Amino acid sequence: MNQNLYSYSESIVFSLCKEIEFIKIRSKNINRSLETCHNKSLTKRLKIELDKLNKNRLKILSISESMFKTNSQDLSLEFLLEITKRSNSFQQI
Repeated sequence: MNQNLYSYSESIVFSLCKEIEFIKIRSKNINRSLETCHNKSLTKRLKIELDKLNKNRLKILSISESMFKTNSQDLSLEFLLEITKRSNSFQQI
């Protein structure tokens, strides 16, 4: 019973992985659009969306770090943490 005390549902980890992948792809698309956008209003909206995506990414990073601390032997949590950290490279600086 103690084994499962800190065991996280695979669906939670999977959902967070899917969300990070969405954030990564959407951020990449927004950055591409920002490169060619000449409309100030659209640029502003895209930057706001990128900011929201980044905030969500940081929340997921915090969650995955917390989950990993409680169960560092779980490979799925290690994977989630790794892809979350890597997603940072797709955010606009």
